[in-house]
Amino acid sequence: MKTDIKTLLEIKRLHEQYVKEVEHSGIKPLSIEIYKSHSKNFVRWIDGDFVPGGKLRRILEDNMLKEQKESVI
Repeated sequence: MKTDIKTLLEIKRLHEQYVKEVEHSGIKPLSIEIYKSHSKNFVRWIDGDFVPGGKLRRILEDNMLKEQKESVI
């Protein structure tokens, strides 16, 4: 966690408010989803539950391991 629990709870409360404002802003549905997912990932990062590029990094590592195994065979 990148902050204390009290601050994290306040961030989460404010994020809920932000999401409601985004949903009622009149922007396009795809834009709404992008705003929501990016901000959710930021809150998850603060909470220690998200690593930027983490999924991509795992895919690349898995592919490297697969290539190494294939070159040994």
